[in-house]
Amino acid sequence: MKKFTYFLMMSCMVLFAACKPNIPDTPDNPDQPKDTVHELTEWEKVDSMYTVDDWTVPSHTMLKIAIQACANDPSEANLKAMYDKVKELVPKTEPYCMVANINGDPKTRMGFCWFTNDGVTDGEVQIVAKADATEADFAANVITVPASAERTKGLRYTGKARYIVNLSGIPASERYKYITHKAIATNLTPGTEYSWRVGYDGHWSKIGHFRTEDADQGEYSFIYMSDSHIMNAEYIRYARRCALAAAKTVPEARFCVFPGDFVEDGDANNSEWEWERWFEEALNPVIMNMPMVVTDGNHDDSPNINYTYHFNTDNEFNLTITNKPQFEGIVYSFIYGDVLFCVFSMQDFWREPYVYTDMTSEYLTDHVGYWFRKTVTENPNTKYRISLAHFNLFSGSDHSTDEEPPLFRACMLPVMKDCEIDIALQGHDHTYEVIGPVNPDDCTPILDAITDREIVEGGTNKNMTGYKGGTYCTDNGTFYFIGATCGRKKYYPHTRERMESDYTDDIEALHDNKHHNVKNYFDLFTGMFGQPEAPSFTKITVKDDCIEFNSYTADDDQGNVTLFNTMRVVRNAAHGVPAN
Repeated sequence: MKKFTYFLMMSCMVLFAACKPNIPDTPDNPDQPKDTVHELTEWEKVDSMYTVDDWTVPSHTMLKIAIQACANDPSEANLKAMYDKVKELVPKTEPYCMVANINGDPKTRMGFCWFTNDGVTDGEVQIVAKADATEADFAANVITVPASAERTKGLRYTGKARYIVNLSGIPASERYKYITHKAIATNLTPGTEYSWRVGYDGHWSKIGHFRTEDADQGEYSFIYMSDSHIMNAEYIRYARRCALAAAKTVPEARFCVFPGDFVEDGDANNSEWEWERWFEEALNPVIMNMPMVVTDGNHDDSPNINYTYHFNTDNEFNLTITNKPQFEGIVYSFIYGDVLFCVFSMQDFWREPYVYTDMTSEYLTDHVGYWFRKTVTENPNTKYRISLAHFNLFSGSDHSTDEEPPLFRACMLPVMKDCEIDIALQGHDHTYEVIGPVNPDDCTPILDAITDREIVEGGTNKNMTGYKGGTYCTDNGTFYFIGATCGRKKYYPHTRERMESDYTDDIEALHDNKHHNVKNYFDLFTGMFGQPEAPSFTKITVKDDCIEFNSYTADDDQGNVTLFNTMRVVRNAAHGVPAN
């Protein structure tokens, strides 16, 4: 007998003896022939001994995957992997899916959110004023913030995600309830490096880190990532590669903006497993090193409100309107240094009367638009104004002919004009797109606002325009940016000819998902416009004289990157505020 097989058998004997599984050795009917008795396999015994009731959902799922692999192929390697997963099981009392969110004044406040299994209601945040703290550092001088605890709905765990259904054997109909914990730390010290953990006595998470905004904030950087679309191992690997590269390349980043499409599967049959993997694996290298600034995307849409359960962002907007959006904390603002950030969502445009052919939405005009104008009026003195949303006002790939953008442009371009938004960070289109600055009155590029562009090879999927770099002045229009995708799902740039053929001024033909209403659309793409062909992120640095964009591809699983575009946005004119 091979040494490994002997070792494995002995390990199993010790394991089963310790756990004392209630497994019958003989049939219930003694008269039944012995050869009809089903002798449980090793993986069946393990499956019966270790249930999700006793272990955290994420760790138990990893064991289920290993058990299913043994059922498909009971090789020594798979059996060993299964017992390795047994050793890695985490007791049900431990926290997971933790995140820090900017919530209010980033000089003095920070929001936190995390999950535990159903029934674990105790929870608090511990914070120490030290960078890279260890467990021992939490013994003294700890800021402790108690958390609220809410039981979630029964969330479909695998749902439509056939990949994990097939891999784990967990049925698509399986539902788990969780406890979502939320806390807000206040009275923090500006310009301080903090370490944090969540849980309760004896049951603590791993340690995360953030830095509060300086009292007199100068230059700083943040990270843009978008559209991970978590759905299987490949998508997880691509997004994790990008997150690891971003955290390694920009360790000084103060936060990461992520405008939606965290997961692939929305609607009532969506998969909580996809959300779990976003926190626990895909984006974890970034999440544990800086706060996240988030809003929802169309693939996140679900009456199960997974988004609401998983984040702790400012929810004041929802409290001010009657017909509330499906998620909390998708419209909010904050000031960091000399920038006003306006985070918003157009996802709920249909909640109040809207008409595609009239290009009207009361929700966008009366609520989101009003909120924008109120926000910039109350915060008039920052040098720059940046918006963050998932849906595009302008884009040049497969979403450019969706039926929604004409309505969005009709409702939101007057808002962008009145509020003098300098930079609109967008997601959704999965292509690298530099657009404008755009004149909001006639949707034309302001060409005399652009200098220093480099001419390179054009007419290819890598770069359809043949432009690179550049300096873009936003005194008279908004600069729109889409940074491709941090994940696997790629779209490709449309050519001038295709954009021209997709144009129509016929209202009836406009909403067939085949046309747009922007004349000379290709001219709006005034910088690099193409598909990087790899997971991508952008380092955005707010400097005294500009906002600088440095965009990278994540090239491998070790955090190596390639810089593929650098550009600058400047503003020379002082901002005004809306007239009313």
